[in-house]
Amino acid sequence: MNAKRVTVRVFVAPDTSCGHGATWSAASALVLERLQRRFGAAVAAEHVEMFSPRSFEFPETMAAIEAGARLPLVTVDGQIVSEGGKLSERIIRQAVEAQLVNV
Repeated sequence: MNAKRVTVRVFVAPDTSCGHGATWSAASALVLERLQRRFGAAVAAEHVEMFSPRSFEFPETMAAIEAGARLPLVTVDGQIVSEGGKLSERIIRQAVEAQLVNV
């Protein structure tokens, strides 16, 4: 029996400050690290900088941004769960939990 693995991606603008001198890379790393501590191997977490070569591997996300979705944009198993503003660990955690329940 294979355990369910949920993929969380945080798409951010190229490294700029997100306020108070922090960068989006640092903010997303903190949230993703906390999620991985909470869920262990059940979560694969990734920070993706927009317009990096990696970002073009997600055409649906790029299309959403072109259509007006705001950064930072968070996906859980490819579904957008959060966009714009601050990263909400609670919102992301709830989306991960919902995916883990729907095995």
